[in-house]
Amino acid sequence: MMESNAPTNGAPPDVADPMLGRVLNERFRILETLGAGGMGRVYKAVQSPLDRLVALKVLNPQYGEGKDPGFQKRFFLEASVTAKLRHPNTVTVIDYGKTEDGIYYIAMEYLEGLTLGQLLTQVGPLPWPRALNITQQIARSLREAHKVGLIHRDLKPANVMVLNQETDHDVVKVLDFGLVKSFIGDAAPIPQDTSITQAGIILGSPQYMAPEQARNVADPRSDVYSLGVVLYQMLMGRPPFLAAQSIDVIVKHINELPPAFGALYPGHGIPGEVEALVMKCLAKSPPDRYQSMDEVMEAMRRTLSTVGVSGAFSGARFAGISGVGGVGGSGPISGPHGSGPHGAAGSGPATMALDISVEEAPEKGGRKPLGLILGGGALLAGLGAALVVALRPAAPTGSPPALTPPPPASRAAPEAAPREAAVAARPPDESVAEASDEELALAPLRRRTVEPVRFLVVSEPMGARVTYQGKDLGETPLNLEVAPAEGGVAEAVLFFTLDGYQRARGVAKGAGPEERFTQKLLPKKKASTRPAKAPDSSPYKDDPY
Repeated sequence: MMESNAPTNGAPPDVADPMLGRVLNERFRILETLGAGGMGRVYKAVQSPLDRLVALKVLNPQYGEGKDPGFQKRFFLEASVTAKLRHPNTVTVIDYGKTEDGIYYIAMEYLEGLTLGQLLTQVGPLPWPRALNITQQIARSLREAHKVGLIHRDLKPANVMVLNQETDHDVVKVLDFGLVKSFIGDAAPIPQDTSITQAGIILGSPQYMAPEQARNVADPRSDVYSLGVVLYQMLMGRPPFLAAQSIDVIVKHINELPPAFGALYPGHGIPGEVEALVMKCLAKSPPDRYQSMDEVMEAMRRTLSTVGVSGAFSGARFAGISGVGGVGGSGPISGPHGSGPHGAAGSGPATMALDISVEEAPEKGGRKPLGLILGGGALLAGLGAALVVALRPAAPTGSPPALTPPPPASRAAPEAAPREAAVAARPPDESVAEASDEELALAPLRRRTVEPVRFLVVSEPMGARVTYQGKDLGETPLNLEVAPAEGGVAEAVLFFTLDGYQRARGVAKGAGPEERFTQKLLPKKKASTRPAKAPDSSPYKDDPY
C-alpha cells in the first residue's frame, strides 16, 4: 500500500520476519515489508498465477479465534462487505482468506505514491483548490461506502494515498474501510503513517475523530467530521486540535471550537466560503453538520461557484510542489503557509506562494487568457499551457527567500484588477519628479483604501437565517465583510432566526482582518399543552367501584 521505495515505517528488519518468502494458500508470495503495527503487517506480494503485485495485509495471530471466538465471523463479514466497494477512489480488495495455520490475510491492489500525511510533511499546506480536489475524491469514496452500510471511522491522512501517475491530476485512494476496526486488544505503539489501524478502547485516531466517537458512537456524519479535520489540515498545515495526550485532544474535540483560519495565519488568502464549509463539517453536534457526503460535495460545488474558480476541480497538481511524482524542485517546498508548524516543509531549498485568481477578459486583439494565474518562486512544470507562473526576485544570497502569504480574495470590481496589475507591473522611473502644488493640494482628499473586516458568522445550532441591515444573508455558517469605522473597528448588528428557537440579536465587532462571531440560540418556550377541564354535565360523579 505504501510507496515501493518507502521506508518500512518502523517495522523490524526483514531478515527477522519469518513471513518473507512464504506463499499463502499457494497464491500470494511475500516479497518485503511495507508497514507494521499493533494489528499486523502489510507486505508487498506477488499474486500467482497472474504475476500481479498486491499489498497483503496479514493480521497478528494474537487476534485469532482462539483469543476471540467471534473474530472469524466478524473478519469475514467485514472483509466481504469491503470487497464489494468498487469506486475508483477506493482501494480495491482482491481477495481475503485464512491459511491452515490460522493466519488471516487481505489482498489489496498495490499502490505507488505517498500517503496524504507524507505529502503534507513534504510540502506543507496545499493551495485550497488542490485541497478541495483531493477532498472531493475522498468524499466520493466515502459516499459509496456509506451506501452499503460501511462507516470508515478512522479517516486520516495516513489512510489516504495520493498516487504517482503520469498525469497532471491528483489521483486519490482511500484505505482501510472498516477492516478490523471492532477487534479490540492491547496494541503496540505504531508509526503515524501506516496502513494498519491501531487497536484501542476508543475506535479511531484522536486527532481526527468526531466528538461522538469518544462514546464509541458513529454514523456517516462522523466521517463528515473526520473529512473536515483532514481538509483543515490540508489548508492550515495542522489539525485543529493539538495536545500532548490523546485524551486531551479528545476533550478539545468535544468542548472547543476549532481555531479560525485567520487566528493561525492572518492573510492566508483562503476564501471565507471555503472556511465556512470546513467549519460546518466540524460542528460538534452531528445534526449541525452536512448530513451526507452528497451534501458535502454539493457544498463544494456551490462554494466554487460563489468564489468563481471554475477550474479548481480539474485537479491540477501544481507540479512545482515536489513530493507526489511532481517534476518541480528537488526538495520540500512550502505551501501558502510555509511558516506554519511543518518545520520540514519550510526548510527546503525554496519557498513559494501561490496567488490564485481568475484572469479577466483580454483586450481586443490580445491573447486569450489562461484559466488561473499563479505567482510563485518556483516554476510549475507539467501543466502545459494551463498555468502562468510569475517568478519573483530571488532573496539575497545567504538567506532563504522570504515567504509571502497570498492576499485575501479580492472583491474588487472586474475593471479594477487589470488596471491595478498594470500599475504594479510598471517599472519604477529612474528619476523621481517632485509633486506639483496641485498634487499636494489634492493629496489629503484622496481616500485611503481600507480593507474590510471579514466575519465568519456561526450559530449554535447551525442553519439559522441571518439578517443584516434588512438583507437576508442566508444560513449559518456564512461570511460577512464589514467596512471598519474611524477607529478601525467594524461592527454589524445581526438578527438570527431558526425554527424552534427564539429570534436573537447579536453584535459582531472586531478589527480584523478576520473575526469569528458565534450566536447561541435559545429554544422557544413550549406553550402549555394541558387540556382545559371540561365542565361537568352532571352534579354527580361516576361510582368508581
